[in-house]
Amino acid sequence: MPDLGFSLVTGSFTDEEADMLLSEGYQEPDSLEVSLFADGGCEARSRLEPVMDDKLVPPSVCRVVGSPSPVTNGATVWIIDSGVDDDVVTKGLLNISERINCMVTPCSTVTSLPDTQGHGTMVAGIIGGMRVPSGTSGNQYLGIVGVSPGVPLKIVKAFEGEKSKIVGPPLAALQYVSDHASAGQILNISWGAQFMETARNGGQLGLLGQMDKLLFEIANKQVRIVIAAGNAREDDEASWVQSFFPANASEYFSSNPTQGFIQSVSASDSAYVATGTGTGACSTVSNGWCDVLWNGGAFGAAMSEPGVGVQVLWRSTNNHKLRQNICSGTSLAAPVLAGLLARTTANLQKAQIKKGVIPNADQLGFSTAGTPDVTVPEYPKCN
Repeated sequence: MPDLGFSLVTGSFTDEEADMLLSEGYQEPDSLEVSLFADGGCEARSRLEPVMDDKLVPPSVCRVVGSPSPVTNGATVWIIDSGVDDDVVTKGLLNISERINCMVTPCSTVTSLPDTQGHGTMVAGIIGGMRVPSGTSGNQYLGIVGVSPGVPLKIVKAFEGEKSKIVGPPLAALQYVSDHASAGQILNISWGAQFMETARNGGQLGLLGQMDKLLFEIANKQVRIVIAAGNAREDDEASWVQSFFPANASEYFSSNPTQGFIQSVSASDSAYVATGTGTGACSTVSNGWCDVLWNGGAFGAAMSEPGVGVQVLWRSTNNHKLRQNICSGTSLAAPVLAGLLARTTANLQKAQIKKGVIPNADQLGFSTAGTPDVTVPEYPKCN
């Protein structure tokens, strides 16, 4: 990786690097806001219906853990996001151990944290989603299996809309986690924004440094922090982790690096290639998985996980009908890693990425890859 003349703590670029990005059309967003859907998106919202067979697993999960069994003694995962859908929890599709509302001051424990966006429900489902008997007839089940089904989740709400001011709920949420998280737990952050020009001009370095300081404090308590690396725009070759905040705090390791650390995660397009069907970057792959970085990936990311075309839980309708969606972005890749870390066997294997701006800069982490049967694309099975 080339020397970017870059400080991981302040996020500052040299004038030459900043001028290069600006000349290529980079535009600095509101310097005080972080976003849930920064250059990521969803495209196929639909009803979540009961289906046959309790072994149905999305391809993204099949890629990293095969067909996962329920996790009964996994590590607790904290999620700072937009809340969680009450109907999803009521139906038993997630195991929520605590809900904390940081949209108020001070943050307070509550019994309900409605998700008006869908983003928080999506992240929670990727980590710990479960299928449960639907109670209708026969062998029918409801839900979407996550990487660690049933793992306990602590939901911290820091977003009401798509964006939030850094100095508001996100900062308060990080402080709450710092005050209450325990060693061995995991924190998932699937949001952020680019702050290249802000860091260059020094306008908000104090605020950005305060958030970095909280992240380091949490990691030093032996908490494993996973942060979305940031999505490259479609016309970009790649994004830079160092310009995406708070992912710029990666990689950081505490004095006990196997327990306390900060890692950023890129999104990969993970597809299973049947014999004789591989093309392009996947032309040499036969009867196996092919992983290509989405939109070029992110320079400096610690890891990559599946994050393209992912089947996810979504917020329910006003009349309490459950929904699902198909989404892409690093927001989905980060919780895959969080879910893997929450499993009791979290010694990750690594696979090389077939194509990226910097070849194999980000490796895909997995436990035991499965083989998908996509006879029914909407409800694939992992064998």
